[in-house]
Amino acid sequence: MKAFRNYLITSTLLLSFLSFYIPIRYQTPYPKDIGPQFDDRIRTTFTDLLNKEKPEILLFGDSMLAPAVDEKLVERKLGRKTLLVSLPGTASTIWYLMIKNNIVLADHKPKYMVVFFRDAMMTVPGYRVTGRYFEQIDEFASPEDTLLIERAYINQMSPLEKFMEGYIPLYSSRWRIRQTVDYYIRYPLGNVLLNCNLTCMDYAMEVVFEDSNLDITFLSEAIGAADDYFYAPERLNFENQVDQSFLPEIIRLSRENGIQLILVRMPIQRFYEPGSQPPGLSAYIQGLDVYLEANDVLFLDLDQKKIPFEFFSDTLHLNEDGKSIFTQELIQGLTMIVK
Repeated sequence: MKAFRNYLITSTLLLSFLSFYIPIRYQTPYPKDIGPQFDDRIRTTFTDLLNKEKPEILLFGDSMLAPAVDEKLVERKLGRKTLLVSLPGTASTIWYLMIKNNIVLADHKPKYMVVFFRDAMMTVPGYRVTGRYFEQIDEFASPEDTLLIERAYINQMSPLEKFMEGYIPLYSSRWRIRQTVDYYIRYPLGNVLLNCNLTCMDYAMEVVFEDSNLDITFLSEAIGAADDYFYAPERLNFENQVDQSFLPEIIRLSRENGIQLILVRMPIQRFYEPGSQPPGLSAYIQGLDVYLEANDVLFLDLDQKKIPFEFFSDTLHLNEDGKSIFTQELIQGLTMIVK
């Protein structure tokens, strides 16, 4: 009993000290506003890229896109300048930010923007927005992106999480604390133990963790496990999800800037066997189809069965044979749209 009492006293004192120290260390107010804090700097990568390349067709998606589409063949067959942007680890929330804070602000805007997604990805604003994904979000967000903060973060929190975010600095500053710990482990410790300074360590990390060293099967399995998030029954209820997602904003921004939005559903291997797809997915896709048609958005739901099982390199990514088939299907669908 005495040991437990001492533990309780020590923990309380430590928590009290950290609650005082952390707001000073990271210059955050107390109580803290709920939701992340973004700085004013916005990366303009895609504004610059559009102004430089001047594509008529922008192909836009995550890591599934590059292995699935032959960009040059699409450009040649359609006779339109085409730009493919395949961004690993992204999803609909960061796509919304890139469109809002980059693409529609470019002097040159694409006439057609083709967004490649899988299943319910377009209506899950809380998907891929925390942890390491937060760094990507922060690059394209500003403090004025209140809709982002509300839908991607605050709406995803329970009442307990909201309380801890506001009043427990050890919780609310956890990501910045992790970055600090990572910095001291990576740089000062690396310099002492390995005689490798900041530049040396950054280069070493880049070499070790470059894309060619990643086990694509392991990566795909990890992505598949994370994707369980948007196959939950409540997230396959299209009517309940759509108004709290960024899909309406993506549609609005495209329409107001004279960009024809086209959504393409990507084939995956995960639900290849008959009866293996989650209940509600078919109804979700039907609801999405009706909604997009009502909002003048073109939807290509390419036949998932036209790409044989063996034409995938893993459950999500196509191999070269799959790329050939999918590109032909895509060209056939776009030929009826691109004028």
